[in-house]
Amino acid sequence: MKSFKPFIWLVSVSILFALFEFGLFCVGRFLLLQRRTCTKGTISIVCIGDSHTFGVGTSAQYGYPKQEETLLNTNNKAQSFSIINLGIPGSSTKRQAQELQSYFENNYAGIVIWLTGRNNDIEIKQWGNRSSYNKITYYLGSLRSFKFLKVISARILKISKEQDSSERLVYDQRYADYLNFYLAKIRKLCLDRGSKLVLLSYYNSSDSVTRDFAYKYNIPYLDFTSDFKSLFKRGERQRYISPDISHMNYLGYKFFAEQLYERLFLQQAYLGIKINPLLWKLEEKGFYLNNNETERMIKLQEERITQSKNSNEYPFELIHLGHIYMEIGNSEAARGCYSQALLSSNYSDNNTIVSPIINWYLKKNGRDKALKRCEEILLHNPENHIAKSYREWLLIN
Repeated sequence: MKSFKPFIWLVSVSILFALFEFGLFCVGRFLLLQRRTCTKGTISIVCIGDSHTFGVGTSAQYGYPKQEETLLNTNNKAQSFSIINLGIPGSSTKRQAQELQSYFENNYAGIVIWLTGRNNDIEIKQWGNRSSYNKITYYLGSLRSFKFLKVISARILKISKEQDSSERLVYDQRYADYLNFYLAKIRKLCLDRGSKLVLLSYYNSSDSVTRDFAYKYNIPYLDFTSDFKSLFKRGERQRYISPDISHMNYLGYKFFAEQLYERLFLQQAYLGIKINPLLWKLEEKGFYLNNNETERMIKLQEERITQSKNSNEYPFELIHLGHIYMEIGNSEAARGCYSQALLSSNYSDNNTIVSPIINWYLKKNGRDKALKRCEEILLHNPENHIAKSYREWLLIN
């Protein structure tokens, strides 16, 4: 009889765990039903992705999701639209998928707009070596009981996890397998929740894996690269891009939101909504006229900086604040943010961190000052290839 006791204990624990998971599932479904009832009459849209969705390069009020919400409500007075921005700077596709899944536990969205494909290098390497491990951790991470226990244990043990930053996208078979896995997860999640999924390209690059996946399952893939290419051919690149030469500024996000609106108009049958053509656009002269709102956004960003201190996100949050200062004309405050970000990153070989300060000196003080700044960076980090590239270009020009 004693030999059966471990088995009985195992079965009992498994049953209790299953009941606990089912209970949390029922609570989540009840809250989701409540959320749907509260938002009746409003079309709820979720935008998820990385820093390009979050709005790095401008103030949060001028990222593409917020501008898209304004365009939709301005052009459709008979209908109300609400857009939630779930963009996470530096996040991987896996992290974005988990964030959306967490959001759906207590919330509803009629439309999910997803821009993804970058910040995946580290996880792609792990995926190639331990694909089974990654799949198991994803499934565990989706369990409410697992997440509940994880939160409790983290509070007790005061465990804080920091995200690793990744570099450029590595496109190979592992990348395709990795991305297809999480695209499939999001597609199933949206189908289960009754949400329409829309996939986007970045302003400066499209993704064949995402595009092929979208075509396979009849999901709209909205590609903006040709629009921006035409725009930049007219010599407008500098006007629409932030000082890190990677993200857009408030005007770039404005153009992005306008292109998105026009394509959503063409996808009305798929989305199950009715919207008017894009008749009224945001006036460029209206940006940053509301001083109180701008100050509020600056304070919010300063809070993010304080919260991220001693983490990998700290220099990136500083860069983001610097971009806001540049847009409102406070270039000296921007220079301080860029310099502090570079120093706190230990002169990291990262374009988002290095380019802004060099470009600041190039615009304000000319070639010699910018070249001197490159030499300073290389003195602290001789392997910084971003600074090397700028130095070579400055010496030639």
